[in-house]
Amino acid sequence: MLQRAMRACGQRFGLPSVLLGYCLLLLCFAAPGVAQSAGVGKVAAQASASSTQVELEGELEVLHEDDFKNKKSRIRHFLKTGAGERYELKFSQRTAHYQSGSKVRVRGSKSGNLLALDSGSGSTQVLALPASNTLGEQKTAVLLVNFQAYPVQPFTSTAVNDMVFNATSRFYKENSDNQTWLSGQVFGWYTMPIAFTCETSRIAAAARQQAVDAGVDLTPFARVIYLFPQNGACSWSGVGSVGGATSEAWINGELNVKVIGHELGHNLGLYHAHALECGSGTLTSSCSAIEYGDGSDIMGNLAAVHFSAFQKQRLGWLNDGAAAQLQTVTSSGSYTLDPYEVNGGIRPRSLRVLKSIDASTGKKSWYYIEYRQPLGFDSALPSLYNSNLVKGVQLRIATDDEPNSSHLLDMTPNSTYADDMNDAALLPGASYSDSNAGVSITLSWADSGSAGVTINFAQQSCVRRAPAVTLASSQSGSVAAGSTVGYTVAVSNQDSSACPASTVALASVLPAGWSGSFASQSLSLAAGSAGSISLQVSSPASASAGSYGLAVTASTTSGSGSATASYSIASSQQAALSSAVATDKSSYAKGAVVTTTTTVLAGGKPLANASVQLLISKPNGSAVSQALLTGSNGQAVYKLRLGKKDPTGLYQVQTSASSAGQTVQANTSFSVQ
Repeated sequence: MLQRAMRACGQRFGLPSVLLGYCLLLLCFAAPGVAQSAGVGKVAAQASASSTQVELEGELEVLHEDDFKNKKSRIRHFLKTGAGERYELKFSQRTAHYQSGSKVRVRGSKSGNLLALDSGSGSTQVLALPASNTLGEQKTAVLLVNFQAYPVQPFTSTAVNDMVFNATSRFYKENSDNQTWLSGQVFGWYTMPIAFTCETSRIAAAARQQAVDAGVDLTPFARVIYLFPQNGACSWSGVGSVGGATSEAWINGELNVKVIGHELGHNLGLYHAHALECGSGTLTSSCSAIEYGDGSDIMGNLAAVHFSAFQKQRLGWLNDGAAAQLQTVTSSGSYTLDPYEVNGGIRPRSLRVLKSIDASTGKKSWYYIEYRQPLGFDSALPSLYNSNLVKGVQLRIATDDEPNSSHLLDMTPNSTYADDMNDAALLPGASYSDSNAGVSITLSWADSGSAGVTINFAQQSCVRRAPAVTLASSQSGSVAAGSTVGYTVAVSNQDSSACPASTVALASVLPAGWSGSFASQSLSLAAGSAGSISLQVSSPASASAGSYGLAVTASTTSGSGSATASYSIASSQQAALSSAVATDKSSYAKGAVVTTTTTVLAGGKPLANASVQLLISKPNGSAVSQALLTGSNGQAVYKLRLGKKDPTGLYQVQTSASSAGQTVQANTSFSVQ
């Protein structure tokens, strides 16, 4: 019976027969990790514990787990506070897609290490967005690690170096037209002093400690990849943090561009490439989304093929209006596309056509059109799927500022092909029409060198709608009475495209005795366009502590829209925060130590135990971040040693100091010669 149990254990955790003896140890030590991965034991235990209502600030960690085998995925959110705590966030209703490194304030019910956020949009407030790092050299460290119960080394350091810094880097160079590539070093193997686990934080902490103990300096690397032997206890093949200037990726026994390139795509800020299955039609009212449905995009993870145009645009690789890249079509006519993979042609490589404008948010949805050919990494398209994909144009829909909105459309919905999305292209002579958008798209011809697309817009009448408006404050905490707080008023003209421009009149509604002034009392906006203007609001010096509501209205001849915001005045016990950051010198040589000092004051006096998040951005796009606490003198000091490989140029220093619900920021810079 014991032997049968050991064999069953080996099958469960993916162990070879020679290591079945480790199963007893694995079952003793790894079972809690398995339960955590499945979200059963840990959640059930914490659910029974008493909960506490809290409001916390910290840094957001967003992880995308990819179970490619079963075509399932999961997005997890964690809050890391300045006190060193880490909570998994449970959203009652998530309407936004966040990025790792965002500074947020959340409100909810805490039970153990779980934080169930309150319902409503006010439960999550973004205080600061992370720096972006999608262009140029991506400094990457690969840590080869294994587990105490399974200390095997399935890959050589040479093979890993070749796969990451040769093959995967070539993939990113080709996709980005040489704008983004990988560089770095492979470290290990290191045996972590832990049994099998699927908890990424435990793997990262153990792996980093092993590397540091071996004398590795991880400071120069903005991105870290943890590669370990296949752990059958984990359903996922890879996990990637989503976005931010720094990132982490966990690779479960895979050594190929398809998986590594996919997780690095998450690291750069991308979500998945979906498809829409709409039965007998291309885009009907009864469509269902397929998570990994777009096989012509590596973020669909069927193969290491090119990112789609929407993804490349988000990364800054394919810019609207730039020559021979992405062209926005606004008028009827014939357009010629170069093959999508060709760099340096004289014609666009993708077209986009307006599909719709959301009446409440003003966000625009688009049709993206690409002509893919079996070139470079896209050579896999006809051999892995169907030659249809390189004989016509592919159409996708996606929405501005919605990173998870890319969906491939099936242009041959009534075909007999087993997988509809493997013959999804629009072939020569065929047309697709959208009566709601008033547009039709026809592929007139296609050959190995280009494709001709005819786009016709129907004559539309002018339909007037009330403008949409949002009101956002620059205030991240309470201020003293009498202070002036800046707000940004964003207005979107919701009129149909056939309408002429409208003048939008602005007005504010403030508490009695308060004053407010717009930079201008009106905006002129074309149909479907958006604009913004600043509003400065001042409270009386005699105003009592508390939160006050204010509103703005935006009016045209078609109607008016309104938005609200709050203005918080600190009590005498909650003095307003201020902060400053400085370096001990303005210029340094390589090898020197840069001393940064962040000073936090409350009511003009030094504040102890304030949380400080420090971010130093280097000229090459990499960054160093550090969480600190102020001492009794109100100061938090961080020392950065400049390495020989650090770039010369201007370094930017940004700090975000938080205490008692208030957050203030400070900036400085220094140069390296």
